[in-house]
Amino acid sequence: MLKVIAKGISFLPISPNVFTTFAIPLAGTAAYFLYTESYLLATLFILLSVFIDFLDGSFAEVKGKKSYFGNYFDAVTDKIVEAIIYLGFSFHYPLVAFICFANSILLSYAKPRVALVIETDNHDWPAIGERADRLILLLLGLVLANFVEYKDWDFVFITLVIVSVLTFIGFIQRILYARNLIRKADKNDTILSYLKKK
Repeated sequence: MLKVIAKGISFLPISPNVFTTFAIPLAGTAAYFLYTESYLLATLFILLSVFIDFLDGSFAEVKGKKSYFGNYFDAVTDKIVEAIIYLGFSFHYPLVAFICFANSILLSYAKPRVALVIETDNHDWPAIGERADRLILLLLGLVLANFVEYKDWDFVFITLVIVSVLTFIGFIQRILYARNLIRKADKNDTILSYLKKK
């Protein structure tokens, strides 16, 4: 399905990396609607931003312009988009939105940082609260906030708290997993050589 859509828009005279950046203004629009508490519109624009993220790989493939930098740039753009979305939440929920974003950064950083100690790859790491988990929860919270009225229940705040807790747990999971990988590498004498010289 994504390839069909990508072929349909492949006439656009833009590079895949430029196409990837379309997610940023869509996220900015979502953040504006979060600020105005127009949660249905915020949900729509978050979904559009996520859709760009799903589609850009197929767009690059159809264009015959898949690249290693594109893979990297896509991941960086994902973080920019996430930062913008939490900025939208921060107008009404500053502390918990900050904690959510801080924990998501820590969760993401815990995996690549281990590559400065041992040789590793991007295999699946155990962790709850990953990007897909966060997005699903945030979207669910926004839908509930838009359609469900329940006295004294702020579904957006509750959702942000849940995301904060899950990402922190996931961060701890990754630290423990990294410790096991490093201990195993140390035992097998496969710690990166530049560290051994110290």
